[in-house]
Amino acid sequence: MDMEKKIKQWQQASLIDQDTVDRLLAFEKRQPAPKKLPLLLMIGFIFFSLAVFSFIAANWQLIPDGAKVGLMLSLMWLFYSVAYFSEKKAFGYPLLFRVIGLAMFGATLLTVAQTFHFPLANSFLPWALFLATIAHYFYWRHVIYSFLGFFFGAAVLISFVPEIGWLEWSVFIVIAAAWFYFSRTFAPLAFSWMLLFASGFMLWILVDYNSTLWPIWTLFALVLLFAIIPENKQRMVRPLYLITAGMLIVVYLAIRGQTFIGLIDKSHFAEAVALAFAGIAVLLFSFFKFRSLMWIALPGTIGLLLYDETAIGLAVVAELGGLAYLIMAQRQNQPLGLGFVYFIVVQFVIYIIYAWERLDMSLFFLLGALLLFLLSAVAWWINRRKEGVTS
Repeated sequence: MDMEKKIKQWQQASLIDQDTVDRLLAFEKRQPAPKKLPLLLMIGFIFFSLAVFSFIAANWQLIPDGAKVGLMLSLMWLFYSVAYFSEKKAFGYPLLFRVIGLAMFGATLLTVAQTFHFPLANSFLPWALFLATIAHYFYWRHVIYSFLGFFFGAAVLISFVPEIGWLEWSVFIVIAAAWFYFSRTFAPLAFSWMLLFASGFMLWILVDYNSTLWPIWTLFALVLLFAIIPENKQRMVRPLYLITAGMLIVVYLAIRGQTFIGLIDKSHFAEAVALAFAGIAVLLFSFFKFRSLMWIALPGTIGLLLYDETAIGLAVVAELGGLAYLIMAQRQNQPLGLGFVYFIVVQFVIYIIYAWERLDMSLFFLLGALLLFLLSAVAWWINRRKEGVTS
């Protein structure tokens, strides 16, 4: 028994005495053993389910339309009922039965759409699944529902293509923002945040203005969420902002460096200037309120740097931004993993853009290793200096 092994380890480490050990073992022995379905019974249920579904599939065309919908609804409530008694009587896997019940709910909606010839694109089907999954999450608070909520939320966004209205877009943002605000753990926070960020891409369809900078505008707009969420949630979602900002810089650098054509029209110069001022506003806002978030202001320079045909400006900003982040994170005893990964990715992108046909790959890796050794030496020197000051 794992518990007994743990107790022996704690006892050998002199963490608990013999009296505590006896009381722990006696308590564990009094606990009722979990009820499990016999293996043969489970296999029998599986074969029975396969037989039922095979029979339904073989005679699907002969079943009346109303009976089809009723049948799927019956299966949905059957699995939810099994999940209820499974949890109450402590047998089987209630979560699995609820997920199957949710799948039967989707199958019911799909059956209704196909039977009565409702359009699947821009229809109620993805909306209903999205809302039902979020309801499941808030009622049972399990991570699987947050993953399914993200999946069905993405399906709602995809259903917007090629047409979208302001009403649908606004309702989606309200739902995703409410999910984000009332979530407690990292997974639903991350998934709902990603849906909010992805909704910004819909502006390419929604707004009659062809801009390549909508993702950056969306990231800056999402900074406002920091003003309404508590500090514990700020710490959880902060890496999402930093990762997204780094990805945007790398993506724009890779595309700009490889295409060698302008990504932004000269008529959009005013927008590029406005984005730069927005980046300054984000920098000031984060500096005085959420200083660890100020690095996401760097993409604000991308609008102006896209006019540089050589893409050197973007490369310099990406490189110096990564170095500055590593130095500041080292001085503040913050994790360096994200900074190093970003810095290495930037090196590869710069190599592909400027040195793929000019510099041998082995020499590139040698230079990269020397650069990383240099950064490690600087970090070591800073640590030694701080230790000396402390002592």
